[in-house]
Amino acid sequence: MRTAEASRILTEAKRLAPRLVAWRRHLHMYPEPSMEEHETALYVVEQLRALGVATVKTGVGKTGVVALIRGKERKTVGLRADMDALELAEDNDVPYRSRKSGLMHACGHDGHVACLLGVAAILQQVRRRLPGGVKLIFQPGEEGAGGARFMIEDGVLERPRLRAIACLHVDTDVDAGKVGLRRGYDTAQTDDLRMVVKGRSGHAASPDKGVDAIAVASQALIAVQQFIGRHTDAVDRKLVTFGIIRGGTRHNILADQVELIGTIRTLEPRGREMILKFLKQDLRKLVGAMGGRLQVEITEGYPSLVNDDRVVDVFAELGKALLGKQNVVDVPDPSLGGEDFAYFGLAGVPGALLRLGIRDAKKGFTSPGHNSTFDFDDHRVLPIGAAMLAATAWRMLETF
Repeated sequence: MRTAEASRILTEAKRLAPRLVAWRRHLHMYPEPSMEEHETALYVVEQLRALGVATVKTGVGKTGVVALIRGKERKTVGLRADMDALELAEDNDVPYRSRKSGLMHACGHDGHVACLLGVAAILQQVRRRLPGGVKLIFQPGEEGAGGARFMIEDGVLERPRLRAIACLHVDTDVDAGKVGLRRGYDTAQTDDLRMVVKGRSGHAASPDKGVDAIAVASQALIAVQQFIGRHTDAVDRKLVTFGIIRGGTRHNILADQVELIGTIRTLEPRGREMILKFLKQDLRKLVGAMGGRLQVEITEGYPSLVNDDRVVDVFAELGKALLGKQNVVDVPDPSLGGEDFAYFGLAGVPGALLRLGIRDAKKGFTSPGHNSTFDFDDHRVLPIGAAMLAATAWRMLETF
């Protein structure tokens, strides 16, 4: 990609700023939860058709939308944006505040979709010079439902086959006006964990005549944390967090059952394997030694996202060309959050995630994602995201 072409893309993205903001704010006002993005998908389709995009397919992965901008050659790359919102009541006092009770775009997916619509607007104008096709993937259900997997099962990576894929995610730890890059592991494997400790009820005044499931569960919880801290490789990045503990019926009755519900987050496979073995085998013995019984249920979640170096190289090259070297930063640590974009890599397509900086302390945009006051300066941020994605698609077509 010539420098002049990249500059034209950035200029066009800046010109599109009012439309980018309008798209994002409409989506922000009408959020929809995972796998229920019906209105969102309809809005996306309407905007794509208004932009003149001819090839648009709906219902991919249930509520997903796929558009194809055809270039000069048959080779094709992909760009992905997630569409779903969170079950969270918004506390921002802004004109574009969520109009749906208990739902909010608190993770920036409205911005992701707006950026990808911006890509459609930019590339549609230059499609006769584009060295291949670009598939725009508007994905449902990132927030736990695994919508990427559903779209893959519906053939989103084929017809035409993708040679590479990229996406972006807003990042509250990267300053607005900058983009963040990370090589290798980016996000974690996420597994759901449910443990049930079973004891035997009895009078609280005679605990020796029963098995106190609360006491046993307390020891089990501590044992899990001790095992991670003292019996796994300290260099491996992993954790087990319990967010729910339920048990007992009355203050003077020994609980006969305690349920612990949490999440397992791991990057390296060996750490995950050790944790699963401990939970399924050794912890049962410990609970048994205290007179209880243990049931363990593990539901496999998203795989770890490992960024492809070649796509990261494209991000780095274009970020420096479009924004200046000083505005391209390395992200030092991976996140133990999950990201179902990882499924595209598991399917054999080289891909990477770009961090789009949104932090702006002077303007008060400091709330983390999944927070009721989450927001960002869309006028400043969205043109950067749209330009980076559009240029990335073009450069990936030249590279892969």
